[in-house]
This record gives sequence, structure tokens and C-alpha cells, in this order.
Amino acid sequence: MIRIGIEGFFEEYLDQFRGSKVGLLSHLPAVDSQFVTSIDLVATHPDLQLKALFTPEHGLYGVAQAGEQIVDEIHPRYKVPIFSLYGTREKPTAKMLNGLDLLLIDFQDVGARFYTYISALGYMLEAAAEAGLPVFVLDRPNPVGGRLVEGPVLTPEHVSYVGRYPIPIRYGMTIGELSLWIAKQAQLSVCLIIVPMVGWQRSLWFDQTGRDWVPTSPNMPSLSTAIVYPGMTLFEGTNVTEGRGTTRPFEYFGAPWIEPSVLIGRFHEKGLPGVRLREVSFVPTFSKYKDEVCRGAQVHVTDREQFRPVRTAVHLLEVIKELYPDDLRWTDPVRGRHFIDLLCGTSELRAAIDSGQDITSLYEKWEGEAEAFRSASSSNFLYS
Repeated sequence: MIRIGIEGFFEEYLDQFRGSKVGLLSHLPAVDSQFVTSIDLVATHPDLQLKALFTPEHGLYGVAQAGEQIVDEIHPRYKVPIFSLYGTREKPTAKMLNGLDLLLIDFQDVGARFYTYISALGYMLEAAAEAGLPVFVLDRPNPVGGRLVEGPVLTPEHVSYVGRYPIPIRYGMTIGELSLWIAKQAQLSVCLIIVPMVGWQRSLWFDQTGRDWVPTSPNMPSLSTAIVYPGMTLFEGTNVTEGRGTTRPFEYFGAPWIEPSVLIGRFHEKGLPGVRLREVSFVPTFSKYKDEVCRGAQVHVTDREQFRPVRTAVHLLEVIKELYPDDLRWTDPVRGRHFIDLLCGTSELRAAIDSGQDITSLYEKWEGEAEAFRSASSSNFLYS
């Protein structure tokens, strides 16, 4: 079993910070090898004083649905304030950090740019720099490994909370490595200490770490979800459901107007490696098409080393547009920006689908961007 950052902090760094007043950005899914949360580990330790908790999207308990704003509260057991970084604010204020000696950051990421925990991470680093507080990032595995990068690099005009940084959709770093990259990219003058894992390698998937999966958010129930997530989330920007409200979010997709057998046949003709589709019908309990019968498919990953989630998703959108040109629609723009563009990090996909452009050539362009990013960011790698 690998050793994660929270375990390394108590083994190697505690002596330097006994008696310290601590602020912690975390959530209940962040647990140690005995399934004790990092919040409990810090709050109950006799040599640390937990003074403030900060939470990302989905809140402390990880139950709020996507986009649901979270309010501040007081922890019911530890009687410390819980400041939400997904509600009326995105960044801790100076008052919230006043009196703290250090900040700890510990959450389980899934390795996709639009998973907003990394936006909270960036804001926390900025706040630490402004307050002059040392910040420890307690590293955890990237569940989908650290070797592969995929998708377009986000462009400046598409910066949002679902994409703050010019990185590919699947960026191939741990939160510790990404913290180093963010600090350099934003030129932050911050005392940043990464507590690395021991035993993790870039080739490892989460189920090879010796640790059990704990759902990281309401619609991330399994590693299987995380594997398809970097691509299938793009369906959030369309009127095709990405499977929210089912037991297989992001693995299921569909709509009342889809005929699965035709779609599946057309998609399989493309011969993409590592993936097959299976016809399904389902009724979402919330989100798109609530209480309506949807027909579509489940994405089955047959070889995760060969599977490319972004390539799979964009070719699926291409096929759906070809078969249902009058039915497939993008979600309405907000303040002049389409959500599909914010998720993708560029308007190129929407333009290509609408115009019937060859998706293969666009994807090859993105491959070049992703590989250039990986090469440029490798100086931040902590693991081989």
C-alpha cells in the first residue's frame, strides 16, 4: 500500500509544528488507510489546534450536487467554522486566515481540469501567499495515473471556475505536482511544502495503490466513473444526458430521441481502441430528462491503457450530430459563453461539430498541445 501525504505529515513534519493553529481545506472523502478522515486526524490530534475548515464544491460531506452553492456553518463536533469556497466566495478572506500558523490541503482529485477541486486549490494557494502562511499540500494519487495527458489546453478567453489554468482536460499530475505548477505559473510568493506519497508511480491506476476507492463527490462513485469522466463530462454542455440521476453517471449517456442500435453501430465503425458501447435505457431521477425514459449506451472500457476518454466523447458527439442534426443542441450560453466551450477550454469543438469538420484532425491538433504541455510541466513531477 502506498503512503499518502497526510500520513507522511504526521510521521515527518509534526515535530516542527506542535501547538500550531491550523486551517484545513478538505472533505470527508479524504481518508487515511483506516478510513479516518483527515479532518478527524487533525482535529483530534493533541499537538495541533484545528481552527478553521475550508471546503470545495459539494461541501464538507460531499453530498451537494454539481453547481449547488454551499453556505458556511459550524462543525457539529469540533465547533470550528466551515468556510465554503463554493458559494458566495471562491477564495478565503484575510479575516478567515487571521491567527492561523499554517494551512493544510488534502482532498482526493480525479485528474480532470473541470473537476473544480483544483480551482479551490489555486485560490487557497493565492490566499496563503497573500497572508504569508506556509501551506502544506498533502499529496494523493491521480486516480487515472500520471502518464497520459489528453485534450486541448484551455485558452485565456475560456477561463472559468471549471477551468482556471492552461492545462489539458486530462493533465496527468497529482495535486502536489499541480500545486508546484500553479505556484510557478501564477508567480506566487508562497511557502509551499508538498508532502509526497511513498510508493506511488505514474503508471499506477487507483486500484493498484492498495487503497480502497471512496466516492469523491455525489456523481463519482467509482474508479470506472473517473476513467470515463475526462471525456463524458463534455455532454454536460449538450442536451444529451451524461447519466446524472442514474447509478452510472458519465458511463451512461442518452436522450429520449436517440435510437441506440444505429448510434452504436456508427460509433463502432470508427474503431477506437479500448472501448465498446452497450445499449441501455434508463430514467434519470434528477437533472436532464428527469422521470423520462432515455435511450442510449453505456461506455464500457475494455482496455484502459488504450482508452482515450476525450477522443471517445468527441467522436460520440460527432456521430450524434450526424444522426440527429435537428435534435442535438448545445446548452444555452450564459453571459455570451457556451458551457461546452468552458468545459472543453476552447470553442473549437463546438465549431467543428456545427460545421461538420473532421474531428480526427482536430483531435490530432489537441494531441500536440497536450504533449507539449506534458513536456513543459515535467519539471514539476515528483514521481517517476
